[in-house]
Amino acid sequence: MEIVGHEKIREKLKNLVKTEKVGHAYLFCGKSGIGKKLVAIEFIKSIMCMQNNDGLACGKCISCNTFFNNSDFKIIQPEKNIIKVDQIREMAKEIYLKPTISKRKCFIIDDADLMNDSAQNALLKILEEPPTYATIILITSSKERLLGTIKSRVVAIEFSNLKENELQKILGEDYSKEIIQYATGSVGKAMELADNNYINIAAELVKVFKTKNFLNINREVEKIKSDKNLKANIGDILEAVNLVCYKNLKTDIEKYVEIISIVNETNKNIQRNANLDLALDNMILQICF
Repeated sequence: MEIVGHEKIREKLKNLVKTEKVGHAYLFCGKSGIGKKLVAIEFIKSIMCMQNNDGLACGKCISCNTFFNNSDFKIIQPEKNIIKVDQIREMAKEIYLKPTISKRKCFIIDDADLMNDSAQNALLKILEEPPTYATIILITSSKERLLGTIKSRVVAIEFSNLKENELQKILGEDYSKEIIQYATGSVGKAMELADNNYINIAAELVKVFKTKNFLNINREVEKIKSDKNLKANIGDILEAVNLVCYKNLKTDIEKYVEIISIVNETNKNIQRNANLDLALDNMILQICF
């Protein structure tokens, strides 16, 4: 798959391979769905390549041709939304065995912030004494959840959101400009908004919120309450409401800022496990009165 965007980061990584200055551990940070994993795979493929092709993978050597089946490369991913200590312990066993095909042994820990405390502590032990031939890349959209001692032992690389034209290039013309604008630089967010129709739902909510008409607002909110799927994803819908408001701030800043403030407070209450129906009812009252 063609990688779009992140040119400066990719050039920096290419130069590390070219000059043989690749480190032991990196932390790729940034919003979910912007291409961090694709860049990580491109980087590792170059690291493991048997030829130094100006810092890029040659695509012809045995390491390149067997890349995804290469015993010297492994991606560790969450299982049921968590990375457990056993997964990191298994990685520890593998990392101290020298590479058999490639020049280096490489690991990606995807959604690294989902490691539990035991897993993070197990990883820390590896990072304290990494083998000279190994490279580990942690990928996260929530670096604040990682131990400070882990972050101090990795090279952090911050990824920016994709530009709207880059998103459009990746997603194609099937995605409307409206979806692209509201996705705020994330392919994953654009796909989620399109698949679940959240933007249209949010736009309708904002429309009635602005009227401050209790009956109309209550009617739209009741539609969400009565739909199990929408109700289960209320956080994403409220986030989409804020996106719609942010995109229209210039037209009526006072009104939209008020809606954003109320919606943010509602979302926080829901995240604190407040009664969902009561939280939404309170939101309606705050908007209307």
